[in-house]
Amino acid sequence: MSPERDLVFVGDVHLEPDDPALPAFLRFLERIGREADRVVLMGDLFTVWVGDRALEQPHQSAVIDRLAALRGAGVRVSYLEGNRDYRIGGRYVGLAFDEATDRGIVELAGPRSLFAIHGDLANPADRLYRMWRGVSRSRVAWAALSALPHHVRRRLVDVAERRLRGANLGFKGAFPEAVVRAYAAPLLADGHDAVVLGHFHVERDLAVGAGGRTGRILVLPEWRDSRRHLRARPLGEVEFVDS
Repeated sequence: MSPERDLVFVGDVHLEPDDPALPAFLRFLERIGREADRVVLMGDLFTVWVGDRALEQPHQSAVIDRLAALRGAGVRVSYLEGNRDYRIGGRYVGLAFDEATDRGIVELAGPRSLFAIHGDLANPADRLYRMWRGVSRSRVAWAALSALPHHVRRRLVDVAERRLRGANLGFKGAFPEAVVRAYAAPLLADGHDAVVLGHFHVERDLAVGAGGRTGRILVLPEWRDSRRHLRARPLGEVEFVDS
């Protein structure tokens, strides 16, 4: 693998069944496979995604197959689980991903250290969401779901998908900049040059002074409408570009 290839970050995509954006996204993945040696998907790849291969739908299988092909070609694929993802790592690491986590990862681009995480836990005051997040991904909840007949699990996922499809309307107008800055500041103070976030569906490049250093907060737009992503070049240049 040539060292002169890019590191690519892709924001929330929220693909749905029979999604008209699916062919374009598959073409995008194929292209970046020729241009990058590392791809980081920032989470919420689908409207809802449960880590149960028996519940996998055709649009999900198409993306998973393309990601597996990227890995087969030598591209490292990382996944940052988001608020629409439920226990993905255990089923798809080794197939679609080299790693999957909700705790963040560190990527290096030239001399720069980039800390990437989905961002749904940026607001410590959102206790209700944090409680739901913990319960819905717990071993107890997973065991209860797994014990249900397949057709019941399928119905529950379908209901969740229908309810979540319109959940992002108007979301772009509520970017909590102060909360995001407070969340990123200690990460930058730890020595990272940038914090990369998804989740908020808006493109932001914010300068932050932390610990006597100046860093950046890079918030990725959602891919579907923006067709934009973040690229880190081999020498350390980081910029938003069109897909």
